[in-house]
Amino acid sequence: MGRLDGKIAVITGGASGLGAGTAQRFVEEGATVTITDIQHELATETAETLGCSYIHQNVVSETEWEAVIAKIVGQYGRLDVLVNNAGVFATAPVDEMTIDVWQRVMDINVTGVFLGCKHGIRAMKNNPDGASGSIINLSSVSGLRSQPGGTAYNASKGAVRLLTKTVALENASIGIRCNSIHPGIIETPILDPVYAASGDPAAARAGIASTIPMKDLGEPARDIGNMAVYLGSDESVYVTGAEMVVDGGLTIGLPS
Repeated sequence: MGRLDGKIAVITGGASGLGAGTAQRFVEEGATVTITDIQHELATETAETLGCSYIHQNVVSETEWEAVIAKIVGQYGRLDVLVNNAGVFATAPVDEMTIDVWQRVMDINVTGVFLGCKHGIRAMKNNPDGASGSIINLSSVSGLRSQPGGTAYNASKGAVRLLTKTVALENASIGIRCNSIHPGIIETPILDPVYAASGDPAAARAGIASTIPMKDLGEPARDIGNMAVYLGSDESVYVTGAEMVVDGGLTIGLPS
């Protein structure tokens, strides 16, 4: 406990799933946390449950990014950790993908992360004790390998992977770090439609788990939240531009 004591953190897409799990672990480790999201009622409930703050935000809007960062710096005087978690999923073969869906995925998954990095860095450069901070971008195992139907999603998560490395390189000498987390299949609400469509949620979950070498799905707080705690803490001060894969072995081969 206390690995993030004194840290001021912002987590986008914090209303549920990976964002809420990360916020839970940050609060437990002593950080002062603000979650942002467009789901007002759910985010308000999550913030109250976790004991953190909430700001309504559309991550595609640069004006809203400026307002969020200004509010955090105005209230706390600094920004130590930014987790760019907000994202959306879509699937379709390349010849069936509509331009509207493609653009929405790119706007939220890539432009939203770019804007977070841009304005997060500007704030971190002005921290009272000198430039410092940690930016954590949520990519995916889909940013490391292809999959059928991954036209937009894979492209967006691959973009986040290399954007992260560029941000890390540009800011390495001044103490601002940037790393990406690449989750595998994590138990979040994104799987609910899959379970519902199957007619047998338990069997569907078991079938998914059977494709993973460790034979189980990941958990938001335990697996992604804990990795984010490490990257946000002073334990990882010499880690930047890294790809932290948290996937139960999904990317290393098929289970035996």
